[in-house]
Amino acid sequence: SSRSPLQGRRVWQSTRALGAPSWSRGARSPPQEQAQASTMVVSLLPFPLTVVALSQYGFPLAQLLDHFRSGTPLTNLDYAQWMVYWVLCAVWVVLENNLLWFLVDYLPFFPELKASVFLWLAHPTYRGAAYLWYGHVKPIHKAYDDQFYGKVIGAIEEAKVPDALRTPDSGVAVSDKSEIRSKILREAAEESSKEG
Repeated sequence: SSRSPLQGRRVWQSTRALGAPSWSRGARSPPQEQAQASTMVVSLLPFPLTVVALSQYGFPLAQLLDHFRSGTPLTNLDYAQWMVYWVLCAVWVVLENNLLWFLVDYLPFFPELKASVFLWLAHPTYRGAAYLWYGHVKPIHKAYDDQFYGKVIGAIEEAKVPDALRTPDSGVAVSDKSEIRSKILREAAEESSKEG
């Protein structure tokens, strides 16, 4: 062909600027783009992004839904497990997207490692998130909690609402609805006892 490499690059840049894929107008991508396209995640998993998403979000949500459907109340262990899990999940998403993005492409078997860690955190046999809380984080948190809890609660109790945020006193008396509810419930109980 009579095109010089520089002309091919200009065509690629112009189609790229238009938002069209480089193959749509017959342009060839520059060597840098080809090099980026050749870096791939090394994984043994089929559809690694889907498997990781299911292990990170799908499995824990299914566990929670099963627990709620069973009707059993959440224990302190369950609260600790799921609170720590979702906090770790949110922190991981922020870190992975902003600081650790290179791990996804350059660390071999990263999807397997990530799926394994999130399954360990959420699986009911291991309860990794609860283990991290009770075994490692809670003793550190307790020291800070003992030191600062009284000060924080004291500051909150002393805080005053600014006058600009206060609702104006309209002079309307606020009614207590408990008497009305009690009366309605008594009447309903009497009617059901008469019918039965």
